[in-house]
Amino acid sequence: MSATPRVILGSDTLARKWWCDKNTGTHAAPVWTPVGGISDFKFSESKTFQDNSDYDSGGAKSQGTTAYEWSIEFKLQRKVTHADPLIHDHGQESIRTGCKRTTGIANVGEFRWYEMNVNDAGTVIGPAVEAYTGLAVMQWGNDGGAMDALDTVSVELKGQGAYVDITHPEGAAVVPVLYSVTPAVGVQAGGTLHKVVGRGFFLAGVDNVTATTGVKLGGAGGTAATGWITESDNVLYFIAPAVAAGAKAVVVYNAVGVSTVTVNIQIT
Repeated sequence: MSATPRVILGSDTLARKWWCDKNTGTHAAPVWTPVGGISDFKFSESKTFQDNSDYDSGGAKSQGTTAYEWSIEFKLQRKVTHADPLIHDHGQESIRTGCKRTTGIANVGEFRWYEMNVNDAGTVIGPAVEAYTGLAVMQWGNDGGAMDALDTVSVELKGQGAYVDITHPEGAAVVPVLYSVTPAVGVQAGGTLHKVVGRGFFLAGVDNVTATTGVKLGGAGGTAATGWITESDNVLYFIAPAVAAGAKAVVVYNAVGVSTVTVNIQIT
């Protein structure tokens, strides 16, 4: 009997491949909001063992697995958004507010976590296989530090029942979700360049915003933007068309449908 031949492995995958999203919608209609600024991500499962030895084991003890529990631990770099220096990351804030003085069901969040081996341009260059979801109770704690320390937070998610394997989110198109538009004001003549922060703008590394409808100002029946360009799954830019004064809802279309979260621009 010979040893099993070995195959030389290729490049390493990196610890930073893990992404985590929190559901800020409902279980029936989830809105998966990315949690930004993660470092030191650790997903672990531990088992409960019971001695199931019997007389037939010849004096050797035996163990059986009777239960398991899971948890996720990570640190958050407490950063503001690039679009607005007065706003913390939306995913981080969802965890923080869900932890603050809450007990029971109010402290339970729904999460999904998955590996995303991507390059600096956001293109998948490695395995995108592992993907899970589950309910968890949440704990949030500021790390503190000296006067020259960065503001970081330690988060622990303790599983509430089972976690399950899911189809990897990469490659599954979703309706666009909008978080913010800057600047939040425009002029009736149009021509202002606006930045939209959200998700659902890319699919598998390719522009997913519908070419014919793309971005509109004034809701689904509004006026199409003069032009737009998608920078990533989370950022796009558009040039405002000429419209009448008032609050105008920005909507974005992709191959699945139109954004449902309302963000407005005030036209003066």
